[in-house]
Amino acid sequence: MEAEHVIRNAQAPWPEQKGSDKLRVWGANQKGALIQVIFTLKGPDELEFDSLTAEEWADLDDDDEVIYVIHAMPLTESMKRKFRRRRK
Repeated sequence: MEAEHVIRNAQAPWPEQKGSDKLRVWGANQKGALIQVIFTLKGPDELEFDSLTAEEWADLDDDDEVIYVIHAMPLTESMKRKFRRRRK
């Protein structure tokens, strides 16, 4: 949930493209801690069956994209300085 919160509340200049299909976001979670999230967007046909609940599968349309988190971590002190500079 923390990673999803950061992704959904991303503010410019995020998300950033990282590679051909990965995106990166830096932002604050619900408690204010700064985290980095690396993710990709996948269509329903790219997901493994056990990756969603039956209700989530039922709610998906063919053109929906699902956030697939690859990596999430707290920002280092160096990253926090960069984050603050970039937000100004």
